Amino acid sequence: MAFLAKHRKEELIALADDMGIETSSNDKKIDICKKVKDSPDFEEEFVRGCLEEIVRQREELKAQAEAVELKAQAEAAELKRTEALRQEREFELEKMRISNAAKVNSVASTRSENSKNRLSLKNLMQKFDSQVSDISMYLALFERQARTAGIEETEWVPQLISLLPLDLAQIIIKEQEEKMQDYLNVKEVLLDRFKMKPETFRLKFTRHQKKTGALWRELVFELRNYLDGWLDGLEVRDFENLKNLMISDQIKRRVAGEVKEHFLDEWGKLVDPLVLAGKIDEYESVRSSRKLHNVRMPERKPWEKVKLPSPRKKN
Repeated sequence: MAFLAKHRKEELIALADDMGIETSSNDKKIDICKKVKDSPDFEEEFVRGCLEEIVRQREELKAQAEAVELKAQAEAAELKRTEALRQEREFELEKMRISNAAKVNSVASTRSENSKNRLSLKNLMQKFDSQVSDISMYLALFERQARTAGIEETEWVPQLISLLPLDLAQIIIKEQEEKMQDYLNVKEVLLDRFKMKPETFRLKFTRHQKKTGALWRELVFELRNYLDGWLDGLEVRDFENLKNLMISDQIKRRVAGEVKEHFLDEWGKLVDPLVLAGKIDEYESVRSSRKLHNVRMPERKPWEKVKLPSPRKKN
């Protein structure tokens, strides 16, 4: 019975349950030991084995509970560390936002100050005169001067308006407000006003001559401007499209004037040589068919009436 006394009361209660021995909550440890020993099923080796198994299971449960507790503590510590890192990052981000806001305000202030100090293009360029200047050439010079003067593109429209005559300035001002501030849109409006279409640029590129007394460098600039206008208007962006344009241009030079007149509305936009050739072939086919159906037979001359001699009068 001495080995029974070494075990805990809850272990002895578990042993009694396994052996089918009834116990009560009022039983003391010694009472339980006595009931176990007095049981007809008591056998010392068997009881020892049962108690060892009960102890082992209890220790396993205890170890599992401790592991769960340690895991919970570790997770809580990790959550705490993660939250601390998050708060630290938010704090650093807030510091960066404040710092960036201060820098932006400083840059904006500097830009505003620089804008006030910038040169006005009115002091660098003559006002546009449609009688003596080409609008596309004038805009190209304006853009170059604006970049040289360090004027940002967002400020180009006001600078350009100050250089235009009143009638052209009013055309721009009548545009929608967001479009009026867009230089590229304003440029397109002005080119449309002077009917500077891709075909117009093409003609200027192929026919433009060097002015008397001008440098050949000036001619290079002018031809490049007209070529850019021609290519941009037709949205030629790569070498393949450029080849198509050159071939189409050569075809157009070789057809009769009546063909151009027939396709006048789309003549300047026909860039794909195969499309152009197909339209010309179809046109010539229709023309040939009409000629065959409209062949006129030679007119027959009416029979000449034989004029009989008038009878002679008898004397």
